[in-house]
Amino acid sequence: MYSVLAGALALLAILLAWPVPQALAGARWVTRAPRMAVCLWQTIGLAGGVSAIAALLLLGFAPLGRAWTLLNLAALVLAALLFSWLTGVLITSAVRIERDLRRQRAAVDLLTSPDVDGVLVLEHPEPVAYCVPGPHPRIVVTAGAIAALPPDELAALLAHERAHAQGRHELVIQPFVAWQTALPFLAPARWATAAVADLVELLADDAAAEATSRMAVARALARVGAQRSPAGGVRTASNSVLSRVQRMSAPLPDRTAGTVGTVAGAGPGAAAAELRAADRAGL
Repeated sequence: MYSVLAGALALLAILLAWPVPQALAGARWVTRAPRMAVCLWQTIGLAGGVSAIAALLLLGFAPLGRAWTLLNLAALVLAALLFSWLTGVLITSAVRIERDLRRQRAAVDLLTSPDVDGVLVLEHPEPVAYCVPGPHPRIVVTAGAIAALPPDELAALLAHERAHAQGRHELVIQPFVAWQTALPFLAPARWATAAVADLVELLADDAAAEATSRMAVARALARVGAQRSPAGGVRTASNSVLSRVQRMSAPLPDRTAGTVGTVAGAGPGAAAAELRAADRAGL
């Protein structure tokens, strides 16, 4: 009985370690339901680790009432090592990320000046806004962004960053960073980190759209050429700015596909060039 359950859990762990993440990483529906997709990634990561450890434990305890073998002892040792390794990497990764974010917050406090809305203004010509997350987050916007963006686009950009701060998105990404650190040879760990980093950007886009409008978010994304992710160093390029602009623009009933070419408020050629430049910058 123990052996059968151990085999079933081992098979589940294998499925959750490769084919299931591979399928989810390539799924197109996730952009329509990013919150559900994040929950699925979290479930896959947690269930995969628990299944692997439980399979080893069941294999180790299989000889209850009979003689123990070296295989049983080895399974118990492997279960303990795997649990200790995953837990240890998660804790050390959390400590490291929080330490880095604390340093970033300290640096931001020195280099910026507060705005009336509690937003910190950095004197820099590039149009950029970002969030340094944590229990006491910092929302930073450059003077270049304030000068370049109309009020509705600036509000959308700041709403996007506030969504990162309020949603504590760094805590969403952090376990996947730890998973990738613990198992760097496992490609799905990298897929998961990149996918979840993309998805929290979509969550922040949606929150900003609710606070302002979808077209304001689309135009702000088109104008701003680079964003920093809320994970404290985790960046993503797979979910390009162009795809996010299209996502914000397409659902509008009074817009056509050609609307994307004019979201920057310029002629079609200039807007397309602006979108391509932003796409290359990795927003």
